[in-house]
Amino acid sequence: MRKFFVICTVLLCAASLAFGATFAPSVMKISAPSSMLYDFTGQNLTIPVKVTGAPAAAYFLLFTKDKGASIGKVRNGYLGWHYVNKIDTCVFVSPVQAFPVGSTDYVWNGRGEGGALVPAGEYTYYIFGYDNVSTRIQMTKNMSIDPWGYRTIVTHDATGAPMAQPWWCGARSFTSKADPVARPVYKWVVGSDPEDATFVESTNVMVTTSPGGFAYQPTNYKYFFFESLRKDGGIKDVKKWEWVPNGAAVLQTDWGEEGAFTWNGPWLAGSTYSQGPVSDGKDYILETISDITGTGNEAKIVYIDVNDGSEIKKLDLTDWWVSVDDYNMKGQLASGPAEMMFRNGKIALGGHGTCMNQLVNVYYEDDADAVLWANDNGDYTGDHNFEPASAKPWVCNDYNVGPYKYNVSLDANMFCIFPSYDMGAVSFGLYAPDGTGMSYQTLAGETAYQKYGIEFIDYGSAYDGMYTTNNLNNTATNKTIDRTVWYVAHDSIKGIISNQVGVADAAPAAFAVAQNTPNPFNPTTTINFSIPKAGKVTVEVFNAAGQKVDTIVNSQMTAGSHSVNWNAAKFSAGVYFCTVKSGSFSKTVKMTFLK
Repeated sequence: MRKFFVICTVLLCAASLAFGATFAPSVMKISAPSSMLYDFTGQNLTIPVKVTGAPAAAYFLLFTKDKGASIGKVRNGYLGWHYVNKIDTCVFVSPVQAFPVGSTDYVWNGRGEGGALVPAGEYTYYIFGYDNVSTRIQMTKNMSIDPWGYRTIVTHDATGAPMAQPWWCGARSFTSKADPVARPVYKWVVGSDPEDATFVESTNVMVTTSPGGFAYQPTNYKYFFFESLRKDGGIKDVKKWEWVPNGAAVLQTDWGEEGAFTWNGPWLAGSTYSQGPVSDGKDYILETISDITGTGNEAKIVYIDVNDGSEIKKLDLTDWWVSVDDYNMKGQLASGPAEMMFRNGKIALGGHGTCMNQLVNVYYEDDADAVLWANDNGDYTGDHNFEPASAKPWVCNDYNVGPYKYNVSLDANMFCIFPSYDMGAVSFGLYAPDGTGMSYQTLAGETAYQKYGIEFIDYGSAYDGMYTTNNLNNTATNKTIDRTVWYVAHDSIKGIISNQVGVADAAPAAFAVAQNTPNPFNPTTTINFSIPKAGKVTVEVFNAAGQKVDTIVNSQMTAGSHSVNWNAAKFSAGVYFCTVKSGSFSKTVKMTFLK
């Protein structure tokens, strides 16, 4: 009897672990020297790269550094597909390379696009990687990625501090030609049990047609802004609401005109097609005036004062997004922008039925300098009607052909992605930080089914990565796809390659090791250190018993400041010690790993 009781107890414990597990992905971390010396004579440069957490399909990219002013405004490429405005530009993109978990050498031969030697100087290099091998992990089955049902991802609290667990927020796209009805808006704390619906928090707003995305008041997340298209079409409003958990949101009538900011546009009743309000985290609520389905002839971004709901200005992007030539070729007159993502003072723009993507400086001084890069038809990444047999050759504004782009997203280094439906079994399109097209990428188990969205979470958290749908049938009818949210590991880094130690990166006068950040951490942390001269460096981790448990770095490094990451996901929670050694110098810092 006692034996039977023990067996039952074990089975109950196992069941509770299986059905009550939190979402805790194995986060990818790519690390490489933050700066490297190179003579640019055509000799091979070996870059030691370490990958933890998940294997990476990775690209190496080389960019100019601090040359934007001298580059100026340039439009080039086939059909003038690439426009850059006073930003550093891409010199070289490698073919994709498999970087397994562990240490790998990437070897660059010193040559750029076309095979010519890259001139001596100082350059920024990037490594972008994502997991194209592992099966996707479900983040939650209680939220979804829907067409025109936009997400809001919150990574920092109202003080600007990074949150231990980000929020995944949004609402399903909603269309009604009747009077406003109660509509739920949802919040999910990433890391919660994917199966447990009780972790969903909602509040109800009274709206007609809405795209689902919303923005929190930057200084107080008790309040949020939500967009609605009025029932007769032609007029949108954004209103400020108080979030009442699992109850009816309360309209704030002291914001805007009687509780709303309104603006006119080309929308038809029930056809909003926009991101909804986007916050810059400080002063602005950003909205768009655009059309992807009719004959709207304007494309603008509206700047709304977050404090009082008044209009500050409009940025006119009509020349970029409206095309009479495309309309005459049986495409659409307008194409957006309908989708936005704010990051680092910039906003990425896209549209469901267009080849166009852009990056805009939100804090521009001159309208003519607002657009930082644009990727148009001509490089095949995101292009429309590029096939030789196309009836509308190179028509950009056309929502009857793929790729259908339902959103845009930026990672911490400003790589830009979009879902790419109707391009076969590919997952997303990828742009470099200057808008250079890096073609289409494919996740493990990909199919040709719908791709309704893909998002980055990338701010040094335990949940950094890409989030998308599963794109697999969940019924026997072959008509329904799984729109719940799934995780794919991703990371990108940047460093410097130079033929000399520059002023900004001059060798420090002394050896120094900073306290790891964050600390405590879960499961990744960063160790920053400086070495006064080039030489062999080791960065090792020891447990509380003094046993070495991991070697993060064991290689030659240049003089200067360096940064390395440690992922403790496979280790037990507790106290660890990190020792950095360079020549006769050595320093140890205490690190606390919490789970």
